[in-house]
Amino acid sequence: MKVIANIAAYASRAAPLLLLPAALLAPRATAQPAPTTPAGAVTVTTAAPVAPVTLPAAVLAPAGNALQAPAVGETAVTLDVGSGLRTVPPSRVTVPAGETLLLTGPTFANRAVQWLKDGRPLVGATGTLLAIHGVRSSDAGTYQLVTSEPNRTVLPSQFLILGVGPTDRLVNQSTRAVLAAGAGQNLTAGFVVAAGASQSKKLVLRAVGPTLAAFGVANPLRAPVLRVFDATGNPYTNGYVYPAVVGGLTYEADLADALAKTGAFPLAPGTLDAVVMMPFPPGAYTAQVTSGDTTAGAVLLEIYEVP
Repeated sequence: MKVIANIAAYASRAAPLLLLPAALLAPRATAQPAPTTPAGAVTVTTAAPVAPVTLPAAVLAPAGNALQAPAVGETAVTLDVGSGLRTVPPSRVTVPAGETLLLTGPTFANRAVQWLKDGRPLVGATGTLLAIHGVRSSDAGTYQLVTSEPNRTVLPSQFLILGVGPTDRLVNQSTRAVLAAGAGQNLTAGFVVAAGASQSKKLVLRAVGPTLAAFGVANPLRAPVLRVFDATGNPYTNGYVYPAVVGGLTYEADLADALAKTGAFPLAPGTLDAVVMMPFPPGAYTAQVTSGDTTAGAVLLEIYEVP
């Protein structure tokens, strides 16, 4: 049973499919308190029609229903008001496929409300409680509760970034450390893709430095450099090959979709954080983070398996 409120970092699950060291594992973020006095507001105005989204797996609860204590196999998330005196970061959670997700949003002074998924209205989702039973990979995305009255000024809820994954795999492993100044300083983590895997595993590795400042981490590493090595110590560079066709899938689009599925927190465009996505056949690997300018700083090394 999991009850999660105002999450700043989503839950991780371990399984025998992918084994990584847990040393140096540090907390990712802390829960934010509810805002007291609103400092900003969003005016919802009528725009061009947007096609609604139908969520077949969702059971939509009527407005005003109280959220009951979650049963086994349920994850409950309560969303804060989306803006105020301080920035409200998105909540993030990864739920195993087949479980139930219960989302509760603010009441907005009993005004009419509407749930959005990836910016589009969910059909029939007009209550403060949204229940998604039997979560599937197609349910992954960004959720938010807003008022459905077009000419009222309101504070929308914070965003929830939902990731969905199978129950028999590792969802994410994160390790945070502080690198000292000077050449030769590094953060190293080994990981293994099990020999019983039927095919290569699609993994995303990130060395997050500058973006840590947004989560209150002092002195983040300014220019992290991420390298991956195979079991022989040689650089591993087995990248995907994307067809050079007009309108075809690109690495950037595939990476954005993969990160949305995992529930990873977003990185700003042009950031100096390091990201790599590649297929990994069974074997042992090493991820190493160094400082690109030899300065000291905190860095977060993350490994995600893409569902």
